[in-house]
Amino acid sequence: MSSQSKVLIIQTAFLGDAVLSTSMLEKIRLESPNTQVHMLVRKGNEGILRAYPYPTLQQVFVYDKSKKWASWWKLRKQLAQESYDQVFVVQRFFGMGLLSLCVGAKKVVGFAKNPLAWLFDERVDHDFGNGLHETERNTGLLASWLGKTTYPPSLHVENYSLPEGLESKKYLCISPGSVWETKRLPISKWIEFIRLLPVDQPIVLMGSTNERDLSDQIESACQGQERIIRNETGKHQLLGSTYIYQQSLLAFVNDSGPMHLCSAVNTPTVALFCSTIPAFGFGPLSTWNRVIEVREKLACRPCGDHGKKNCPLGHFACGNQIDAKDMLNAYSDYLASRGE
Repeated sequence: MSSQSKVLIIQTAFLGDAVLSTSMLEKIRLESPNTQVHMLVRKGNEGILRAYPYPTLQQVFVYDKSKKWASWWKLRKQLAQESYDQVFVVQRFFGMGLLSLCVGAKKVVGFAKNPLAWLFDERVDHDFGNGLHETERNTGLLASWLGKTTYPPSLHVENYSLPEGLESKKYLCISPGSVWETKRLPISKWIEFIRLLPVDQPIVLMGSTNERDLSDQIESACQGQERIIRNETGKHQLLGSTYIYQQSLLAFVNDSGPMHLCSAVNTPTVALFCSTIPAFGFGPLSTWNRVIEVREKLACRPCGDHGKKNCPLGHFACGNQIDAKDMLNAYSDYLASRGE
C-alpha cells in the first residue's frame, strides 16, 4: 500500500459505536499519518465526528436508515467515485457488507460474522463475551496492515460555553437514561445516591430529550436542603452535551452512549452495569474509571447481549440490588485520587 493511501471505515450502528470507532482513526493517525480516512455513519451520528480533533478524518458520509435502500443506492454511487485502497466494514450485517463490496475498493476487510464475509478479501474473527473490548475487536480489522496495538477513542470539543452558573471540573454529571430499560439503574437508586452526596456538591442531570422524564423525577425528589442540582436533559445538541461531559469533575452513567462519550473525552467515569456485563467489551476507557454492578452472582445475568425492554423474570435484581453506597465510595475514591 502506498504511503498516501485512502481508506473507508463503515460503522452505521448507534452513537456509542460511532464514538468507539474513533479508536481506529487514532491508530491510523499515529501509525500511518499520511493516510486519508473517510467514514460512513448512521444519520444523526455525523455531528459527533466534528469533535474528532485531527485532519486524518477528511470526509464523513451518512446512511439514512429511514430511507434504507434509497440511501444505500445513493451511497454506492458516491463511494464508488472515491477509489479506496481499503474498506473496513465494522458492521456485521448484510446491507453494509454488500455496500463494502460494491464501491470498487482494492481490498475489503470485515468480520467473519458478516453474512457476506466469504466475499471479503480478509475476514477477522469477532470475539465477543470474553472481556475483549470493542476497540480491540475493531482494531483487529486493521491488524494485518498496522498491527494489534489499540488506542483509546478520541474526541475534543472546543468553542462551547457551559450553561450559566456551572464551573468547569466542579460538578458531577449524572445520566440516568439508556435506550434499553434493563440498562437503566432504577431512579430510586439515583435518588438514594444523590442524597448521600455532600449537599454542596453541584450535580448536572444529562440525557436526550426523550429521557427528560427520568431526570425530572430525580430533580423533583432531590430538590431542597440547599442542594445544587441542574437539569440540562434535552437542552443541548450532541456537541454541546459532549462539552458538558468533557468539563465535568466526574460522570455517573449507565452502559450507554454517554459512557462512550466520556471515554472519548477522558472524563473520569463511574459506569453502572445492570443487565449487561463489562465482559461484553463496552466498559469505560477513561484514565480513571470504576464499574459498579450487583455484588451477588445472578444466574439470570446477563439476560442477553443487549438490554431489554423489561426484565424477563420481573424482579430486575441486577438493577435493584446495586448498592448506592458503592456509588458514594467511588465518588470518595475519585476525590481521594485528587488529594481532596
